Parts: sequence; C-alpha cells; structure tokens
Amino acid sequence: MLAQTNVAGVLLLLLGAVLVAISAAALYLRGRSRGKGIEIPGAMQPGPSDGALETPLLHKLQGWGVVLVAFFVVWFPATWLFEPSTNFNQEQALLDESSERGSRAILPFSEENQAGVGCVNCHGPELRGGIVPFEGGFTNAPNLTDVCAGNLGGHAAITSADEIRQVIMEGRPGTPMPSWSIRFDGALNDQQINDLVNYLIDLSSKNVPPENNVCENEKAQTRALNLANEQGTVLEQP
Repeated sequence: MLAQTNVAGVLLLLLGAVLVAISAAALYLRGRSRGKGIEIPGAMQPGPSDGALETPLLHKLQGWGVVLVAFFVVWFPATWLFEPSTNFNQEQALLDESSERGSRAILPFSEENQAGVGCVNCHGPELRGGIVPFEGGFTNAPNLTDVCAGNLGGHAAITSADEIRQVIMEGRPGTPMPSWSIRFDGALNDQQINDLVNYLIDLSSKNVPPENNVCENEKAQTRALNLANEQGTVLEQP
C-alpha cells in the first residue's frame, strides 16, 4: 500500500510539472503572436482622452459610494435589532463563568484547585449543612442550597442577594461564620465574593421556586423583608 501511495504521488508530481510546462509555453507563444507587426513604444503611443480617464474613475467612485451606503443602511438597523440579544448573551456568559469559578471556590484548596476557599468544610460536601465546633461546643452550619428562599439557618432572614453578599463579606457575629472580605480582614477580594454569590444564586435557582426566590424575584424580596421586619431579624446594613 505504501508503494502504491508513493507511485501515485510521483505521478501527480509529473502531471503537475507537465501542466506547468504547457501553461508556460502557451503564455510564451501568446506573447510572441502579439509581438508581430509594428511595435510602437509606449511613450510614443497616443494617450487616452480626458473623458476616458475621468469617467471610469467617477463611475467607480460613485459605485463604491452606493455600495457603502447600502451596507450601512442594512448594518445599522441590524445592529440595533440584535444588540440587546448580543448584550444579554455576553452578560449570561460572564455570569456562567463567574458561577463556574464559584463552584470551584467552595471546594478545599489544593494544588489542582488553588482558587478553593473550603466552604464545604463547614457547610457540608454538598453545602446542605454541617456541624462545626463553636465556643466549646458544636453548632449547625446552615444549608446553602436554598439560601435564596429567604432564610439562612434560622438566623436573620435573607431578603436579597445583596444580603448574602453582606454575610459573606462581614461574617455573622455570634456564629462561626467569619468575615471573608479583605475589607473586613478576610482573604477574598470583591470578584471572588461575587463569584461565590453568583454560584449560590445559581444553586438556589435549582431548589427554590421562582415565586419564592428572593435573589431574583422582587415580590419575594418584599415578602421576605416584611416578614423580617415583623420578626425583628433584618440584617443591619454597613
């Protein structure tokens, strides 16, 4: 089979060389046939008229002008129509990337996962809650898979995504939850905290009905805030 392939390759090369030679010969013969008769040097030949010089150029410029105008007439409305969906897709892609980084951040730090924070150490392998030592005893770390349902482990009610961010940044006094933001002597910058929040929102959207999702539903936020006011469990804003 290898020999057949080599023979076919040689034949193709020879055929290509023959075609090149035939083309070169045809061009040479064509040039010789044109050269028969009286040859007038280019400098002595009469030049084209002004009309022959200006009219084709004018028509060419006008034609390109019409083409460009037609292009912009189509391009501007098309851009205006598709821009909202383009922006939405770009924003969704950024959110997906942020959530994916957050999914790695909740895992323990390792050589393969150097972005790991280790939320699972306290909140359980699937963030469904865990038991952690606190003040000489043990306490429950809350379930974070439904944090957007408006409650965080029986403590102060969560009424929005901003409050989830606040708890991660500042921690929660009287609980094992420490502050994680570098603004409050923590270890994470704003982007890392946003990644965690986006991941928790994405995780909650799979477990919390849309009508009760305080992270994405304004009506649910209002109900959760009213309930928190009644119970006196509203988080203090910084």
